[in-house]
Amino acid sequence: MRDLKQSRAVQTRKKILREAAQLFARKGFHDTKVDELIKAAEVTSGAFFHHFKGKDDLAIAVIDHHMEQRGRTLDRIEKGLPEPDGSDPLELAFRRLDAVCEMVVRRRNRKGGCLIGNLATALSDTRPEFRKRLGECFDEMAAEFEIHLAEAAADRDLDVDSREIARYIVSVIEGAIMLSRTQRDLGLVQQQIQRLKEDIRRSFQAEVPR
Repeated sequence: MRDLKQSRAVQTRKKILREAAQLFARKGFHDTKVDELIKAAEVTSGAFFHHFKGKDDLAIAVIDHHMEQRGRTLDRIEKGLPEPDGSDPLELAFRRLDAVCEMVVRRRNRKGGCLIGNLATALSDTRPEFRKRLGECFDEMAAEFEIHLAEAAADRDLDVDSREIARYIVSVIEGAIMLSRTQRDLGLVQQQIQRLKEDIRRSFQAEVPR
């Protein structure tokens, strides 16, 4: 019986997180009310406040859950992509980029765009605790590329700032997602990622003096 109650509690929490993520992405954090979250998740107010102290506490949990789901989704997509030719670490960074592009394509019918980007726009200027956590999210995204970029630079004996290039990649991805939403053209994401790859290839072909 205890295990059954725990399982139900886990499922309830997941349902609240799922509905909150959708509402935050579609309506924004400020315009989403607690009563609306409770109704969307089909739970009682008691159940909601059993799991979360309030909307702020929920939002942090949504961010954490989203990043965990994002990582698992990208790993799964990446495993299904063709293996890169040769052993160049740069191709591994590009493979991750291809996985991101495929994830965006698969989510094309979802409303609201990038949850992390939306929350960063809404909360970073006024909420330091959210700004810190959301900044960490972007750093986590960049780290997925940085490790491969650093290895590629070392192989080429290049003196490049792999961390800044990784952040540049994340900036292009986020901007491309927003642009594709406003233009109603998913092809913009694919085009920008292709241009990004070309730009990075040029950077890693350059002779950079030490």
